[in-house]
Amino acid sequence: DALSFDCCRKVSRQSCPRRLFQPSITGSMGSDAALGSVTMTTQLAMSRVTECARHVLSQRREWTELADRSAYAKPENFAEATGRLRKNINYFKVNYVLFMMAVMVLCLLTHPASMFMLVGLGATWVYMFVVKTEPLVISGRTFSDREKLIGMSALSLIIIFFLSSIGSVIFMGLGLGCAGVAAHGAMRVPDDLFLDENAGDNGFFAFLKPPQTGTATI
Repeated sequence: DALSFDCCRKVSRQSCPRRLFQPSITGSMGSDAALGSVTMTTQLAMSRVTECARHVLSQRREWTELADRSAYAKPENFAEATGRLRKNINYFKVNYVLFMMAVMVLCLLTHPASMFMLVGLGATWVYMFVVKTEPLVISGRTFSDREKLIGMSALSLIIIFFLSSIGSVIFMGLGLGCAGVAAHGAMRVPDDLFLDENAGDNGFFAFLKPPQTGTATI
C-alpha cells in the first residue's frame, strides 16, 4: 500500500505541471491573437487615414499662387466680393481648409489645457472605435456600435461645451479662420484661375474621398 501511495504521488507531481501550464499557454495564445487583431485594425485605420491625407494634400494649390500680390484688388461692391469669394473657395478650398486647421492648432497651442483635453478625447474615440474590437460591456450589458456612438457624442459635447473651455477655443479658431478666408477670397481676383465648372457637382467635400481603385484622375 505504501509503495502504491508513493507511485500515485509521483504520478500526480508529474501531471500537475502539465495541467497548470496548459491553461496559461491557451490564454497566452488568445491574448497574442487579440493583440494581433488590434494591431492589424490599427494599421488598416492608419493606412486609410494616410491615403486620405495624401489624396487631399495632392489637390492643394500652390501657396505662391494663393499669395500672389499682383492679383489683389479691392472689390467695387458687395456683389463682386461675394462672387470672388465663391470662385476662390471653389479653387483654393483645400488651401483654405489647411489654413483653418493651422489657425485652430495655433489657438489650441495658446490654451494647453484645452489642447491636452482635446487630444485625450480624440484618443478615447480612437480606442473605442478602432483599437477596441470587442463589444463594450458595462455591468453585464452589451452596447452596440450605435449606442457607443451616441454615448461618445454626448460625452464629447458635455466635455467640450460644459466642462472645459475647448468650445470657446474652437469657436475662436473657426471665427479667425473664416475671417481670414473671407478677406482673402474677397480681395483675390480670380480672373487668372482655371475654374472647373464640373468641380462642384460632387459636393464641396468631394476632395476628401480618395479615388476608387481602377479609376484614373486627370
